[in-house]
Amino acid sequence: MLCRRRFLYLSALLALCPPFAPLRSMLWAGEAEKQRYPLTARVLVEAYWSETIAHRHYLAYSSKALKEKFDNIAYLFSAFAVSEKVHADAYLRLLETLLAPAGEEEVQVSVGSTKENLNRAARKELEKIEQFYPEVLTRLASESHDQAVVNCMYAWKSHRQHEKMIRQIKKYSGLFFSSLAKRIEGMNPNYHVCEICGSLVDEQPAAPCEICNFPLSHYYRLERPAPL
Repeated sequence: MLCRRRFLYLSALLALCPPFAPLRSMLWAGEAEKQRYPLTARVLVEAYWSETIAHRHYLAYSSKALKEKFDNIAYLFSAFAVSEKVHADAYLRLLETLLAPAGEEEVQVSVGSTKENLNRAARKELEKIEQFYPEVLTRLASESHDQAVVNCMYAWKSHRQHEKMIRQIKKYSGLFFSSLAKRIEGMNPNYHVCEICGSLVDEQPAAPCEICNFPLSHYYRLERPAPL
């Protein structure tokens, strides 16, 4: 972490060294951004850890599904994990421009059965859609950092995709998880994720990203997790 005193000291040294003028300008620009968007930085830290925690949970859910021989559900969870990491990485890049460290946080990952993990994932996705991101966007409005708002909108819409996929899976089974698993394992998903916004689709896309509208070239196919 670069405290203000050390920043000023470093800047004074750089001022005496003409070859470092571009670096000095970058540091001053970053400090100005940090002072201009203090609330945005705090919100982005929260969003970064929210997505990082989700990413780690989905990786653990995928491993559990593999152990229980639900290969397609494991593939779904691993795809969600990649999507969440796209969001987290985007927030981290913005935090770097604001000279705002994300810090360290101990993440406790709780894993149940695959059925329990699906239900938990559905609840968490709904929380992101209905509570977390609406609150985040409201808080960001006061400082109007355009890219922060755009990235949070991307994540919000991406979570709607996640929730829809989980809901579609769960509706097949009624009250019996065994029938759900049998139906899902008979499918052949082919997940692709957009590296710009984290949009997730279950087949090779034929049009620009439905969330960020970037070209098809920004989608990439996700490999299935290796069987245990």
